[in-house]
Amino acid sequence: MINLLPFEEKNRLILQKKEKMSIVIGLAVLISLICMILILLSIKFYIMSEADYQISLLQQAEQQNQNKDGEILSGLTKSYNANLARLASFYKKEIYFSSAVEIITNVEKPDGVKMLNFSVDRLPSGKIQMSVAGASDTRDNLLIFKQNIENEKKISDPKFSAESWISPKNANFSLTFQINENE
Repeated sequence: MINLLPFEEKNRLILQKKEKMSIVIGLAVLISLICMILILLSIKFYIMSEADYQISLLQQAEQQNQNKDGEILSGLTKSYNANLARLASFYKKEIYFSSAVEIITNVEKPDGVKMLNFSVDRLPSGKIQMSVAGASDTRDNLLIFKQNIENEKKISDPKFSAESWISPKNANFSLTFQINENE
């Protein structure tokens, strides 16, 4: 077939054809881009919803574990606190025998006075009471020892038994006193 159209008309027809073709290709590319964007958005929303679901499952599991761990830790804490209270009570009632003996042995004694037995107790008031039994070669040495005990600041309320003063020689004595821990 012979095309008898003028050259400008032929160019215009070719140009229209190219325009239609570019419009079709452009629309195809645009539609494919829109479809790709829609597909990617749907994937994004799906992943976000799955991530939220997994996060909520993880939070529930953590809360359950925290409750169990919290109960265990709470029980352990209570038992440790009870043990600490018992230890504190024990140490409050504890008597330091060495410091009590040191106080009485530091009191100046005449040569004839000997201490034979010691006994240390804690009174309900919390004070320490000590009992000492001993022997003295003379009553005068025992009197000197009594004065030295009374002059000691860490010793309060010294009491000698009445039997301590009966014998003028080879006197056995018993002494009770309280120790001032604050001094």
